[in-house]
Amino acid sequence: MTLFPDKKDCCACGSCEEACPKSAISMREDGHGFIYPIIDNQKCINCGLCQKVCAYQHIQETNEPKSVYAAVSRNKSQIKKSASGGIFAALATFVLNRGGVVYGSSMERNGNKFIIRHRGITSMEELPLLQGSKYVQSEIGNCYKEIRSHLVNGKIVLFSGVPCQCAGLKGYLKTGYANLILIDIICHGVPNQQFFNDYVNYSFPKLKDISGFVFRDKSKGWELSGRIDYGQNHHKSVIAGTSSYYTLFLDAQIYRKSCYSCKYASPQRPGDITIGDYWGIQKEHPELIAYHKLNIQNGVSCIITNTEKGDAIIAEACDLITLFPSTYSKVANRNGQLVHPSQEGRFRQQILDIYQTDNYSGVDKFYKKNYRLQRLIHSVFSILPYSVKSLLRQLKS
Repeated sequence: MTLFPDKKDCCACGSCEEACPKSAISMREDGHGFIYPIIDNQKCINCGLCQKVCAYQHIQETNEPKSVYAAVSRNKSQIKKSASGGIFAALATFVLNRGGVVYGSSMERNGNKFIIRHRGITSMEELPLLQGSKYVQSEIGNCYKEIRSHLVNGKIVLFSGVPCQCAGLKGYLKTGYANLILIDIICHGVPNQQFFNDYVNYSFPKLKDISGFVFRDKSKGWELSGRIDYGQNHHKSVIAGTSSYYTLFLDAQIYRKSCYSCKYASPQRPGDITIGDYWGIQKEHPELIAYHKLNIQNGVSCIITNTEKGDAIIAEACDLITLFPSTYSKVANRNGQLVHPSQEGRFRQQILDIYQTDNYSGVDKFYKKNYRLQRLIHSVFSILPYSVKSLLRQLKS
């Protein structure tokens, strides 16, 4: 059996591994840390099921955008813990209040590394585990099998992930379920966990007892900055523009190969609902800011419904969400991945080769040499008040 002709044809959604009746497929890291399915030919019976469930290669999405909104959760505490407007948390609350199960990406520290994996929760107390962005590809594990069991038993299930993971779940299930809600997240592309952990361990060698990493810390407002937690309730800010990991992520230098030709970076989305940051809301809807209908410092989300089910869910959950009508084109103006995939960074292969031979120390040296001016600009920008930063962004746009 051949699972994929080229690395660009595999998104590592895990559907083939989950579907294999003989457990002949396992996900393994290549030399750059990206995971790919490998077949154990001693176990394989050539049934072809792994190919049939591969949505990325064999299933074309036909959904079209139905309704588009700028949106925020009505729960202020949820907004503070979320990357933008707290819409995932609001929709998760909607499902949990109905006795359902919510699946999303979680991150935990195990020894000297972070493990990012999908997991299911059944209570509001567990919701913080799934909140917040993780700019790393998560492990699916056996989530698809768990979800099918819940669906067959009549449970409402909400699954949130990057588009290829949502499509992977659909391919694995092979049939639609009325009690399944799919939320795909606007995705730039995904680095791998090995690369991220090597970044943390190399960049923060003096921090003892690292316990957490927050990719989007909103303590200083809605912007792209992180925070690393360590010791007894100690924190260290991570400025995106002076961090090698954030910079290479934003420059599309470190995604897996499939991200640069992602077919889900288009209006044809696999989720019932698409959510993300509503970047550029100040320019696209100045009236909402002028009349104080939105507080952009707290973050604003966009919602795109792609199916009738998605429309129905948003209508039912409207008591948890404040909605403002918008358009797909307005959201896409600053979310290019709604129209086309990220363009591969010109240094990508060079960076990955350096990483393979010289570990993360080589990557960091490359970054410091090639991004000197950017590091200086962002160092100065980071100490400005949020109001000044916001004004400068508006002038730039």
